[in-house]
Amino acid sequence: MDAKFINPFLSAFIGVVPKVGFTNIVRGKIFTKEQFVDNLGVSVQVGMNSQSDGNIIFNMTEQTAKTISSVMLRRATTGELDEMAESAICELVNMIVSHASTSLNQIGFTVKINPPSFLQGNGKVAVCNSTYIAVEMIVDNCPIEMAIGLNA
Repeated sequence: MDAKFINPFLSAFIGVVPKVGFTNIVRGKIFTKEQFVDNLGVSVQVGMNSQSDGNIIFNMTEQTAKTISSVMLRRATTGELDEMAESAICELVNMIVSHASTSLNQIGFTVKINPPSFLQGNGKVAVCNSTYIAVEMIVDNCPIEMAIGLNA
């Protein structure tokens, strides 16, 4: 997958996340994987379609999800992820992917995105039908794996 498809997501992540209350965003490892993400506890999936179909998946532990929702909702961490916490996490993902989609559209790659789907629990989540790129992003010491896959 060409870097011109990955960079808008990295830029969007780094640009959006501080606006919702986080201060330390670091890019970790970049690696390739095959077709499926092993859900770490919480995943948010956004489908893309138009010139190419695929998915963007933000994969994290339940503790990371609780921390993110707590910061966004300006409240203490709770024992479980309630509807407000799920909504906050999905909204963050939606802002990142929307920003990246706008950048992709500006370079001539038409992208339409679907609403985010919140997935909780163990199991595998399909990213694409081939190899995808995964980027580890660390937000205030909380790791998030961003999987970006387009079908060939």
